[in-house]
Amino acid sequence: MTRRRAIAHLACWTLPSAAFLLLVHLVYTAYRIEVPPRLGDDARAAITARLRGALEGSPVELPAHAELGRGLVGEGPVTVQVWVDGAMRGRVDGYGATVGAAVDSAAELIPRHPSLLELDAESRGRARLKVDVAVGRGTLERRFPMLDLVTLHPGVDGIGVTVDGVEYVLLPDELIMLGVLTKKKPFSMTPDLALGLDTDKTDEVLARRNGVTGAWKTTTKVGKKNVQVPGPAQLTWEAKARTYFRVRTDAFVERATRTDGAPLALERGQPAGPEPTKANLIEAALAGGHYLVEHMQETGRYIYEVDMSTGNAKGGYSIPRHAGTTYFLAELYRISKAEFLREPIERAFFHLQELIDLGKCTGTLPDGEEFACVVDKGGKTADMGSSALGVVALAEYQRATDSKTYEPMARKLAAWILWMQRDDGSFRHRYFIDKQQRDDDFQTLYFTGEAALAMARMYVVTGEERYVRSAERALDWLVAWYDFFAGGFMYGEEHWTCIASEAIWPAVKKDSYLTFCNGYAEFLRNQQVAYGDFPSQPDLVGAYNVTPFVMPANTPAGSRTEAVISTYQLGVAHGSPEPAILRQILAAMKYTLRQQIRDDNSYAVAAKAKGLGGVTGSPIDRSVRIDFVQHVCSAMIRASELIE
Repeated sequence: MTRRRAIAHLACWTLPSAAFLLLVHLVYTAYRIEVPPRLGDDARAAITARLRGALEGSPVELPAHAELGRGLVGEGPVTVQVWVDGAMRGRVDGYGATVGAAVDSAAELIPRHPSLLELDAESRGRARLKVDVAVGRGTLERRFPMLDLVTLHPGVDGIGVTVDGVEYVLLPDELIMLGVLTKKKPFSMTPDLALGLDTDKTDEVLARRNGVTGAWKTTTKVGKKNVQVPGPAQLTWEAKARTYFRVRTDAFVERATRTDGAPLALERGQPAGPEPTKANLIEAALAGGHYLVEHMQETGRYIYEVDMSTGNAKGGYSIPRHAGTTYFLAELYRISKAEFLREPIERAFFHLQELIDLGKCTGTLPDGEEFACVVDKGGKTADMGSSALGVVALAEYQRATDSKTYEPMARKLAAWILWMQRDDGSFRHRYFIDKQQRDDDFQTLYFTGEAALAMARMYVVTGEERYVRSAERALDWLVAWYDFFAGGFMYGEEHWTCIASEAIWPAVKKDSYLTFCNGYAEFLRNQQVAYGDFPSQPDLVGAYNVTPFVMPANTPAGSRTEAVISTYQLGVAHGSPEPAILRQILAAMKYTLRQQIRDDNSYAVAAKAKGLGGVTGSPIDRSVRIDFVQHVCSAMIRASELIE
């Protein structure tokens, strides 16, 4: 090779990489916010003592403390929120050249705040103070569409705007509560990938705080269509000269019981959670059980989803999730024997039977056996998940109680599931009730794995061979599906497959199931955030996430852990447990314990939400749905059995 060609080859391979590294360096330099070390316990305690004294009318002076003498970029602000029973009753913003000066400024504003003046002494004593010390500022990119999607660190960055020389700041957790994060979907091929900020709603909130009034949008007729156009308030806001910036805060909140120690440091509005000890996991799982029981109606139907910021219930329902949630309660009862669970479980079963009767999804199979399937009110089709998880729940309760009260219902549902199975072991996933016809085309995630688990559990409680053979054929089909070159490098959502593989042991002892589930666990482990992966997001360690730009959902940390717990136990049964899987389980449990709502992190949970024990959708999603609690708390109670 000539020297010229060698140089050309070198340039061809190195220049693109060099250009990319240069771009990364420029973006990093332009947008990174440098922040100082977090305030220590003594400084946080001194700050809240000063602010509480101002709230309760007992002035306290700030001590001489090095951390309180730190300079503040932009002179703050130090923002103080006063929370009472999950509602913010007042907020003040103090500015000063140092942390201490800004705290003093905020303390002087508290006694003059109109809403705080209305609080009686008892409410002031019950209030919890949350403090955000603004410790850094950076550019808020709004010029380049792609950078605009990722310029804001969700739940870590707040937004500020300067209008006519006056600043208005939305704190990081305020953006979470407003529901304006990850609202744009830039790629139509991946509709679940959401990035960026709802700038329109954010601007409206900032405009209102600036005193802009009037309609933000109006409706006008364009042809035959109603079209939204800027209203007077939006036009007024857009006419103002504005400068936006990002703000990073050192946030902390008083403990639920203030005498228990210094205020709690927060990440994305959450303090550090309990360690994943046996006792803590059992306590957390039972708290999840209490949440679900508290949110079950007299009819046996759950309150499906609740917004923790408002306490308002959201619409929608899912019968597979109803059944899956009841399965968790039965599992929790089997392991804990907590008596408060028993009546609500039976109430949920009553609702399942009611749906069977109302839906008229019953009949007799060609062999003369009676069958039934579950369909929600008004439904014309029955899906496999509703009946399969119904059987899992019924069988789990029978395992827990040794009672055969619900075995007839379980047998009828199981007969329908068997009839829906194909010769190759797979299952049809939908049934047309009026036509009494199986749908051979419709397939969806989860249902075959759920049906396999239903058959495995029926074998456990009845000992009948037909159930174990059905489960085995289904698992053989599920595992064999991955028998191609890329099969060991990619997996679908197979957590029910691995739960069923362990549930069928020791009736079926196939190495192929363990090999498959070990591979699945490793595949998931490669997606799990480890220490150092996302240096500026330590609160995500243990979550399942493939990119720092997208917030992880909390449910996978539960459902995937259920699968890897079964995989670990299957390894124990085979005499080859994987220590890496146990570490994987404990890391996920540490993450989920932080996410669960408990006394210390419930300061912003509306009282009517009755949120204790709930599990939110993600670190930036303030809603709790029944299946979030089901999967996470099922993993917790099962993980507790692995810890001595």
